[in-house]
Amino acid sequence: MLDLLITNGHVVDPKNDVDEVRDIAVDNGRIVAYEPGDKANHVVDATGRYVFPGLIDAHAHMFQDGTDIGIYPDSTYLPTGVTSAIDCSAGASNYTIFRNVVIARSKVTIKSFLQVCSAGLVTSQYHECIDPRYFDEKKIARIYDENRDTILGLKIRQSEELAEGLGIEPLKATIAIADKIACPVEVHCTNIPVATEEVLNVLRPGDVFEHVYQGVKNTILDERGSLRQCVVDARKRGIIFDTAEGRKHGDFEIMQKAKEQGFVADMCSTDLVAGSMFRRPLFSLPNLMSRYICMGIPLSQVIDMTTRRPAEVMNMAGQIGCLSHGAWADIAIFDWIDCKQTYRDWKGSVFTADKLLKPEMTIKRGTMVYCAPDFIYEK
Repeated sequence: MLDLLITNGHVVDPKNDVDEVRDIAVDNGRIVAYEPGDKANHVVDATGRYVFPGLIDAHAHMFQDGTDIGIYPDSTYLPTGVTSAIDCSAGASNYTIFRNVVIARSKVTIKSFLQVCSAGLVTSQYHECIDPRYFDEKKIARIYDENRDTILGLKIRQSEELAEGLGIEPLKATIAIADKIACPVEVHCTNIPVATEEVLNVLRPGDVFEHVYQGVKNTILDERGSLRQCVVDARKRGIIFDTAEGRKHGDFEIMQKAKEQGFVADMCSTDLVAGSMFRRPLFSLPNLMSRYICMGIPLSQVIDMTTRRPAEVMNMAGQIGCLSHGAWADIAIFDWIDCKQTYRDWKGSVFTADKLLKPEMTIKRGTMVYCAPDFIYEK
């Protein structure tokens, strides 16, 4: 007897090249093989709905009560179909608290990029220090070594207002530490103080370039609106590009022109903070995904950007971000409804969408953790 059977839903599972109506079986917290006629203790009829792997937000800030901007992972994510996420908030001085208080107590699966500033993003009253003179290399190495199961790599915010004349020396110093401890680097790239090519040239395969659609300075497009060759070359070398649009890191013109030239980000993430959680225009990961789909990125590609690809970055491919047999039973059921919504980017450009991904049910490790009150799934 299976624990759970989801029937008649349109399953989109990019890792397994599935895009069709089929049944999904769950037992003991994992996806299992289903044979017609198998019985289950609980049956969910997903007729007319989409069934995705549990979504993954590849860039967010979840250090609740430890930073000014931290969201509460479970209450924010589970009602929106998100079952895993990557945090970018804590530094070496407070990571242990973050792990013990947030990661250990959240149903959402959380991994982290460790800020090279020891205090992390503790306050929004002033920027963190990214002067390499103050990087605590020994402690960074120790905290990473002690938390290899939850820390993915190092994080540096590389913007003009933080660099204060240092150019990309903070990024270079971060990569030097990462080389010694053998981990990736994630770099925040908005209002970049040097040419885009200079940043991309120092990144290594597996490093993550964040806020790829930012439009302030030194963007992925040149002065003529053409996709820079250094971006194409970086992708070929294995650099990962993430959206992390947040409240002011997305530019509709940059995104559309890049898409027209064949470039779409590898991952779709929110950079969600307390000030953007459930607030327009960002609101949630599915809300951002809906805009991308309405802007012309195929639904299956957007699901890939929020499942398979971030699962690889989290070193959890085959466990999450897919509906493979043996994978964790993290599942999100959505409706694709008619809904007019106006989105605005950082400079005031407007895009009106007419469809929306509406979360219907979230299942985490085989347990139903959210259901929309109007989703009648027991026929």
